[in-house]
Amino acid sequence: MEKCRLVFVGLLAALALTAPAEAFLPYRMMLEAAKSPEKPMELVQDKRLRTQLREALLVADPDGVLSISPYVFLGHAFLVGWVDSPAERMKLVDAARGVGGLRSLDVYLPEKPANVSTSADEELKLKVEEAITLESSAQRMNVSIQVLAGHVVLLGAVRSGEEIQSADAAARAVPGVTGITSYLLVPAPGQEKMLEGLLP
Repeated sequence: MEKCRLVFVGLLAALALTAPAEAFLPYRMMLEAAKSPEKPMELVQDKRLRTQLREALLVADPDGVLSISPYVFLGHAFLVGWVDSPAERMKLVDAARGVGGLRSLDVYLPEKPANVSTSADEELKLKVEEAITLESSAQRMNVSIQVLAGHVVLLGAVRSGEEIQSADAAARAVPGVTGITSYLLVPAPGQEKMLEGLLP
């Protein structure tokens, strides 16, 4: 495993040396930092923890990890997706708990029903995204959305409790939504940053 990791790091270094410098400017990360209520260093820490979480899940359950989405916001971890059994759920939860530096762990990992329609879930996800964008005071970019058999899971960091309620209400009003689980967080005092004027 360590040998594979070293080879991968070597390939990335080789690409970095041969690619033009502008290819590696972190525009996406800069935009995320500007729009997020998190401080830039917290964003970097969350990305590092999310990578460690992905690695831990991959080692614990190489086959099942493809149907699980790990998230980290403000140091809090979330696992969302389908599992085949309670035993698989526990294996994934135990692996996630082994990642150092996480403040907490919440999961939405129901057992996958036989007749679930991923295309219907994707269509519903688009409608929920549109509703949150148009009807909610929450910044859509700060809200991640997962839909599992009509059940909507909201994740992310927003500026206030009002934004959480607004996003929840907008998602709940979409026809076809069977339930909502909200893991939206508000940064503690001192964690948020003022963003007005950072973007045109």
